Amino acid sequence: MDKNFSLPPILTAQDIQKYLSISKSKAYDLFRQKGFPTIVIGGSKRVNKDDFLNWLDKQKVI
Repeated sequence: MDKNFSLPPILTAQDIQKYLSISKSKAYDLFRQKGFPTIVIGGSKRVNKDDFLNWLDKQKVI
């Protein structure tokens, strides 16, 4: 993950792609994944930054 990348308050798939260094299709797959904190704004899928970071933290495997 790019720790120097400043995230906006509402994230797009492209923001998540850049932050996680994943492909565009993988970022869109996350938005379709059950449990991913997706919101819909005017027909476009987005995610709240804090919800995304909380979701990401819960994905850690110990």
